[in-house]
Amino acid sequence: MLNRDFPKDLRSLLFEDEKIIWFGRAELKPFVLRRLPGVVLPLVFALMPFMVIPFNVLMSSSPQLFLVLFVAFWLGISCLMIFSSSLYPILLWRNLWYVLTDRRIIVRRGVIGIDYDILNLEQVQQINIDRGIWDRIYGTGSIIIQAIGVSPIRISSIREPFNVQELIAKAIKARKI
Repeated sequence: MLNRDFPKDLRSLLFEDEKIIWFGRAELKPFVLRRLPGVVLPLVFALMPFMVIPFNVLMSSSPQLFLVLFVAFWLGISCLMIFSSSLYPILLWRNLWYVLTDRRIIVRRGVIGIDYDILNLEQVQQINIDRGIWDRIYGTGSIIIQAIGVSPIRISSIREPFNVQELIAKAIKARKI
C-alpha cells in the first residue's frame, strides 16, 4: 500500500500491527495560494520609506548615511516578511505528510527540523471541515481535528476532505468500540 515516496521516518513511527487507513499530502497550489494575501501588506510596507523620504534625497550624490541605513533596514524587514508569506509555505509543503491509522493521526511537517503531531483516536472530540476560496476553486479543503488538552491538528488543502473526514470518523468509532 505504501509507495516509494512515503517517508521512511513515518514508516518507523508505525507499530508492527498498526494499519494505515489513509495517507496523503496537501495540494501545493491551494496550500501556497491561501497565504498569498500575506504578501500584499509587506509590499505596501516596502514602499512606505519612498513615500516619506523624497526620492531625490535618497539618490543625491551624498545621501545621509542614516537615511540609507534606514531604507536598507526597512527593505530587509520587508523582504523577510515577503519570504515568510510566499517561500516559506513552499518549503513547509515539501515535508508535509498526513497519516491516518487504525490507532492514530500523524502529521509530519517542518522546514529545517521535522515535527510530528501524533493524536490517538480515543482523544478526538470534534472534526471540522474548513473550505476557503482557494479550496473551493481547487476542490480541496482542510480538516481540523480537536481534542481536549492538546492543540488542534490541521490537515490542510487535501483532496476530497468530506471523504477523509468520514474515514476519520469511522476509524474513531471503530477504535472506541
